[in-house]
Amino acid sequence: MKKLFFVLLILLVGCNKQEEKIEIDYDNSYYQVATPYKKGIGSYNIGNYDKEEVESMLMTLSTKYFKTNNFLYQEGQYLTSDEIKELVTDYNKTEEIKIDNITINPSYITTIYEQNYLSSNNELKGISLAIVVDNKQYYENNYKIVDEKIVLDYALSKVNNLISFIRNKDDLKNVDIVIGIFLEDDYKGSFKYLGYTNSNSIKMEHVNYNYQLLESDYVMKNDNKTYNTILAIKNSLSDYNLYINSYGLYQDKILNEVSIILNKSYFKKSEILDISKKLTKNLNNFSNIDIKVYFKSNNDTKAFINKNRNATKIETYILED
Repeated sequence: MKKLFFVLLILLVGCNKQEEKIEIDYDNSYYQVATPYKKGIGSYNIGNYDKEEVESMLMTLSTKYFKTNNFLYQEGQYLTSDEIKELVTDYNKTEEIKIDNITINPSYITTIYEQNYLSSNNELKGISLAIVVDNKQYYENNYKIVDEKIVLDYALSKVNNLISFIRNKDDLKNVDIVIGIFLEDDYKGSFKYLGYTNSNSIKMEHVNYNYQLLESDYVMKNDNKTYNTILAIKNSLSDYNLYINSYGLYQDKILNEVSIILNKSYFKKSEILDISKKLTKNLNNFSNIDIKVYFKSNNDTKAFINKNRNATKIETYILED
């Protein structure tokens, strides 16, 4: 069983003070999980998809409608695996398509993912759903790319069918519903449409939530400050023989979250603390952004840094066996 050591590093310039803290405080940036904890009851998908990213991004989008200080989060309890399979199979009944003289039976919708939002007394108030789609359509051991608009329009045509299915459940007749359409791609994927309703129909609006590698040409051209900050972080840690990977969540081209992964075969506790201190100045260049830094050895997380948006501190957590 791993032990968690918590170190608080103040981000004020010229201050190297370290304090120990036992209790971990949660602010309103994150949902608290409803207790007792319940694992989601439904799971079915065609092929693979990045469930963690869908979960995280849908949760972020849901905060607009289910405020973190008023609602508790719970994994989906209303769509069973059989029902998800039934919906996915039914929604994928469509005509054959031809691309480059290759005939394909398309399956645009790969899964439907559910989240629940509860009041403080554990009463269900809302449900968020992701319709996950893929414009890669497979045949034999290969695939063809279908135009993104065709796939998204197809998913949009099924949204109100899903609303009807949800409303036919007795427990879901009056809850608020959020639906997002998530397009898989080669890097994490993104939500393209989002809608909210408390009735029997829904209006979907285009959104632009997507992940970008922070050393990519996209970030260099559109967010040069972030690009240079990541280069500065890599330069400041050049003596540690690290492999550093970083990505950010953008909302309408505005950076919302940053994740940095520091990979090394072995981390000493003193190294983690020293790296955390060296990171403070550069992490403080990010304003109004949630930041996570992960220390990983052989895919195992050894420590992580958390900086909430507009915080004057970073929190370093060290995991020990």
